Amino acid sequence: MAETMICPNCKEEIEGEGVRRGGAVYCSEACAFEGGRAKDCAGRTDVNRASLEEELEFRKNPPTS
Repeated sequence: MAETMICPNCKEEIEGEGVRRGGAVYCSEACAFEGGRAKDCAGRTDVNRASLEEELEFRKNPPTS
């Protein structure tokens, strides 16, 4: 049985071959693009809205500086 791969960007199961970028395999070109975008040390991207998961993690562990 083949190992089930999960997209590192959207956390969905990858169907078929997926899209390989660097060392990661994504479910689509869109996820590969988003996964390749720069993030700063607090996990923020160049978009002005964080995902709910990122927001809750930030609230649990706010920056100390």
